[in-house]
Amino acid sequence: MKNPSKISRVSSLIIIHPFIVIFILLTSYPPLYRTENPAWSLILVSIALAVFFQFIRRVVSESTLLYMIFLSDIPLAGAIIHYTGGIESLFPLLYVILILAGSMYLYRRGAYIISLSSALFFLGLVFFESRGIRIYSMSLVMYRFFLFALLFLLVGILSGTLSESYQRRVEEAARLRLTTEDIIKNLPSGVITVDSRGDILYTNMADTRLRAMVHLHVARFLKDRGSSDSFELRFAGRYFIVSCVRIFNGKAGLAILQDLTELRKLEESSRVASQTKLLAELGGSLAHEIRNPLASIRGSLEVIRDAKRKRSVVPFISMALKETRRLNEIVTDFLNFSQFTPKNRNRVQISEVVSEALVDSLLRKNERKVVIKRKDEDFFVLADVNKLKSGFTNVMNNAYEMSRAKDVIEIVSYRRAKHGFVEIRDHGPGIKRQNMKKIFDPFFTTKKGGTGLGLAIARNIIEAHDGTIRARSKLGEGTTFVIRLPLA
Repeated sequence: MKNPSKISRVSSLIIIHPFIVIFILLTSYPPLYRTENPAWSLILVSIALAVFFQFIRRVVSESTLLYMIFLSDIPLAGAIIHYTGGIESLFPLLYVILILAGSMYLYRRGAYIISLSSALFFLGLVFFESRGIRIYSMSLVMYRFFLFALLFLLVGILSGTLSESYQRRVEEAARLRLTTEDIIKNLPSGVITVDSRGDILYTNMADTRLRAMVHLHVARFLKDRGSSDSFELRFAGRYFIVSCVRIFNGKAGLAILQDLTELRKLEESSRVASQTKLLAELGGSLAHEIRNPLASIRGSLEVIRDAKRKRSVVPFISMALKETRRLNEIVTDFLNFSQFTPKNRNRVQISEVVSEALVDSLLRKNERKVVIKRKDEDFFVLADVNKLKSGFTNVMNNAYEMSRAKDVIEIVSYRRAKHGFVEIRDHGPGIKRQNMKKIFDPFFTTKKGGTGLGLAIARNIIEAHDGTIRARSKLGEGTTFVIRLPLA
């Protein structure tokens, strides 16, 4: 099947031919010559050729038809030259126009053929015009022929080379465009480009509510320079992340939508498997930790049972109560460690979370009168408030237990780019270098009577909120815990 655009070009070329001939003859004859019958004959011939070419257009191939059109123009141009002055005519330049037009349609090969045919036909025309005319010397005739023939061939070479280069560039551009479109259409990620007015320039996404949500975010991103360039999106039970960037000097926006559902499932499966393995490993340690308080409680109660004087059993009752509290703390920490995954995330202010954690940890048991200094640059995070508060409480408990009476605990919050930070700094004895890598391990502790689960719980909760926690410490100067969370 032929390309409709090319057929249209050929048709327009056929139709415009008679008009060009009419324009040349009717504008050149009146001022220079007397309008004679040959002029009207040439006009009729050009019209007849146009009708003929239009008739056979569907019969012959496009390339053959183009060669027939341009080669038929060569004798037609010769007839115009003959009737407008012969050797002295100004119209040999029609061949230059013919060669240029031929190169546009038939490229280099056509330009060469038409320029060579024009030169040969013009040679015959020159000899025909000079026959029997004594006023022209042969040298003048040959000089005029060589001048125009050289011009025809030079125009043919230059126009053919340029048209061939143009054709190659067009084909490369079309091939590149097809390749790029195929790649983008088959990408597993969604791509959408939006201009400054909010109109979609290009997208490979189907027209759904999901595309509308991404479209709206990109439009807002272009309008508001302070808006986030990426955000998470949950739609139809699947998880997506949208990344935006400004292009064309900020006049348009490009967004890429990636489906992270399978990755999230894989991460969750890996986290559950790791947690299950860890819980299995901790089971033995937990049993040992529970057995010791139970033995003390049992011994104390046996002494109470066998005691003859009640006053002598008071210390044992106190010991039983103390060990009971310790046992309760161990079980509570273990349950917190095994159930750290956030369930209900909401947009919350970090200052509120820190304040509630302070109430739960420091102010409730501040027998040492530790001084709290805060410097808040508030920001919002997506979090399960109770879980995140529990994580902060464990870190603050650690800072409190490492502090002496009237020591200062500093709490600083601030934001950098896409993340918010909370630093909790104590001025205690610090942590030894060999222990720094172990402080987040379950059941590792340097405190007498500690369970070793507090910082492990804090790390699990913060990482479940897509954050990180790290520590830096210097002996004799204290320890700083830095918590990083993504901004909402």
